Amino acid sequence: MVPDRKKRVQQITERFISAQDATPVIGACLVPLLLAGQGQEVVPSLQGGQIMPTMDRVGRSGLKQVFFKSEAGLGFALLGMAKSSRRPAVGVVTSGPGGLNTITPLADATRDCVPIGMLSGQVPISAMGTDAFQGVDIIEVVRPITKSARFIESLEMLLGSIPRDLGLSISGKPGSVFWDLPKDVQFTHIDNLRELAARIEGYEQYVEKPELDTESLDRAIELLYRSESPAILAGYGLVLGNVYAEFHELLARTSLPVIHTLPGKAAVSSAYRYSMGMLGMHGLYSGSAAIYLSDFVLSLGGRYDDRAVGNPEVFAPAARQRGALVHVDVEKIQFGKSRDLLAHKLCVHGDSGDVVRYLLDNLDPKRLKIEPWLKRLEKIKAENPAPPSRFAGGEEMDIIYLLEQVNRLTADIPDKLLVTDVGNHQMWSAQRLKITGPNSYFTSAGLGTMGSGISQALGVQLANPGRLVLDIQGDESSFFCNMELRTAVRYQIPIKVLLVNNGGQCIVHQWTDSMFGGNNVGVIEQIGEAPRMDYVRNAESYGVRAERVTLKKDFQGALMRALDHEGPCLIECVVPHEECYPWIKPGHGFPEIMAGYPPSPGKVPVPETVPSGSGEFDESESEPSP
Repeated sequence: MVPDRKKRVQQITERFISAQDATPVIGACLVPLLLAGQGQEVVPSLQGGQIMPTMDRVGRSGLKQVFFKSEAGLGFALLGMAKSSRRPAVGVVTSGPGGLNTITPLADATRDCVPIGMLSGQVPISAMGTDAFQGVDIIEVVRPITKSARFIESLEMLLGSIPRDLGLSISGKPGSVFWDLPKDVQFTHIDNLRELAARIEGYEQYVEKPELDTESLDRAIELLYRSESPAILAGYGLVLGNVYAEFHELLARTSLPVIHTLPGKAAVSSAYRYSMGMLGMHGLYSGSAAIYLSDFVLSLGGRYDDRAVGNPEVFAPAARQRGALVHVDVEKIQFGKSRDLLAHKLCVHGDSGDVVRYLLDNLDPKRLKIEPWLKRLEKIKAENPAPPSRFAGGEEMDIIYLLEQVNRLTADIPDKLLVTDVGNHQMWSAQRLKITGPNSYFTSAGLGTMGSGISQALGVQLANPGRLVLDIQGDESSFFCNMELRTAVRYQIPIKVLLVNNGGQCIVHQWTDSMFGGNNVGVIEQIGEAPRMDYVRNAESYGVRAERVTLKKDFQGALMRALDHEGPCLIECVVPHEECYPWIKPGHGFPEIMAGYPPSPGKVPVPETVPSGSGEFDESESEPSP
């Protein structure tokens, strides 16, 4: 354990011992000691009957408890803390419904590679299996969605489990872990606290990382040398590898074009000349085109998932034919999940950060012959910019204007941290928001959980006090997490929320319009004569400073007032419903991209089928199939 943490553990230990005449030293005392030993000073919590001993002792320990209004909100705050700090974060909840309400953030964390731990209370061991009040076999419920789910039978088990399981949570492909702590174990008397505290370990010694498969990586480098149109696909593994500076040094040396996945956006500076943007279902035309025309794709920490690939039969055809879809991943099981592409992939087992460092040491930029390719990409990018809003010429707010103004008005805050919830506002944000620093964009990607935005923003802010945290929040998704605005006020967590009010579930509305004949069931918020939702008054009822903007001329002043305010703020931005483009429908590929409104396929440059290794393309354009 590092000296600062060891000292903190000793301080808390002596605090408990000095007060033992009034407050007995019990098993629950180990929880704050273990958390302090992992370097955690803020403990997201939600009180309840079967966890009260632990809550009491955490409260007496000197660690900062932040009590949330929902277990789901607490869980997503842990994701924000862990993502932005790149360290595990642990929360504490009660048994039964308390633990059950954490299922979605636990699953989201495992899908999005986020190391979080959840400690849940449980009825006494003797009461288990008797249908005791708020007793449930939570371990069997969460086991499929966590990396480890452990029932804590003793203090000895508690002492070893938290460091070991947190090490597991951040090893390989990160994810969530869970502990079920019965009330009688929490109440177990301790008469040797100093001895137990001295045995507390840090999670770092249990972290494992695979050895880099340099043989396969060398084969990938040789494929790259023979490539005429290579591209890097930046996935979230680059963020986990913590190599932002090294990655951009590699780009500066090689000028390799970069396309990113949704979570991989956080790995790529928007200022990089050959950043082509996001690919996939709502990716930019330039990003999807670059991958489609590439004869070599190096995916660093990306999974070749369905939203990025679409129809695998038309994904990067030249790279597929050459067997030049390189897939770097820390977990071998991920290679086979994109099963339709497996025969065309070169799989490299290892950490994306190690790959970047290896490329810096071993890749010879002079052997890359990509100048014509870069010129072609610049032409594609210039001729196919992100489409404007349908309402660009009007006085009323629109979502594109909002995002452009956020970029402009926060340009002098390069260390800002951007969060989005889930929906069309998330897709537009992924297309348009500027990345100005490492690990500065956070969203629910793989699971796509509505209602995660405000809570993740709270977690990001708790882990990064003093930095601007800005959440782009959907109106419909806000109903899942609005109660956590009260948490922001109670603990003066100064997040700034831009609530995009476009009248309902805009992204699902787009699908029901296009694919279900306009039968827009359940996607429009306003029904009949029901009073309209007042998001400003709702926020104000929690104590949050809030205002509404409907006109473009009023947005700058509203945002400046929010940024100047020391506490949390919400701006309701009323915008019209509009569909998000570009759009590649599910099961389709780039040849059928709808580049803008009105939704009709445009001309797509199609590569000629090429012999392995030649990388030659037919420069003619052809109409895609409808």
